[in-house]
Amino acid sequence: MSRYLQSVESHFREQNAYQGLDSLAEIQLHPLLCQAFADSCLGVLREISYPSSPKSRPNESQRQRCDLVLTPNAGQRLFDPIDEQRAQDQALGTLFESYANQHEPNSDDALPQDAFWIEIKSVGQFSYVDGVPGPNPKYTNELLIGPKADVVKLASDPLIHHGASLIVLFSEHQETGPHDIAASATAMLDHDLPISVPILESFEITNYAGNGWCTLGLIPIRL
Repeated sequence: MSRYLQSVESHFREQNAYQGLDSLAEIQLHPLLCQAFADSCLGVLREISYPSSPKSRPNESQRQRCDLVLTPNAGQRLFDPIDEQRAQDQALGTLFESYANQHEPNSDDALPQDAFWIEIKSVGQFSYVDGVPGPNPKYTNELLIGPKADVVKLASDPLIHHGASLIVLFSEHQETGPHDIAASATAMLDHDLPISVPILESFEITNYAGNGWCTLGLIPIRL
């Protein structure tokens, strides 16, 4: 992922842009992170509904969605148990009722428990407000609260066996990103959240707003 983001940052620099990677909103980073897997053998899906729900048959607007889901094979469909439950409900009382409970995932479908679910949070020591850069007064809260909530969501779903919170952190100095992501992970452990050691990658970016480095911190859930 870091290699592709570095190429995007280089493109900004070559175009003599007045803003860089850290000017992008979090949602704008999602397609870039997807593109980072374009040359891999993995399937890449965006905004996928969580496979379980506290509601028995939630409609789509009631379901939480995950930012990025990787399947074992490119182009693979992800089996959705709740969608299948709805299909079974619709078959009740029809000629197809006897087949309603016989459906199984297609052999080439990826099951939710075989996929890798990633929630993304972007945090910067310096951020843009209405296009104007400055120190981010919410930096600490964004770093601690957002990723923690993502880990809770991922770890709470019984059909998610592989997942992680991905923090994209922009900082003034090289050592800040790894240190602060580690501090965020430590805070999660202090709250007994099931996570493993963060996987970290850092690279230098052009300092347009006060941030000189980008650190990717992948914090895996541990079941």
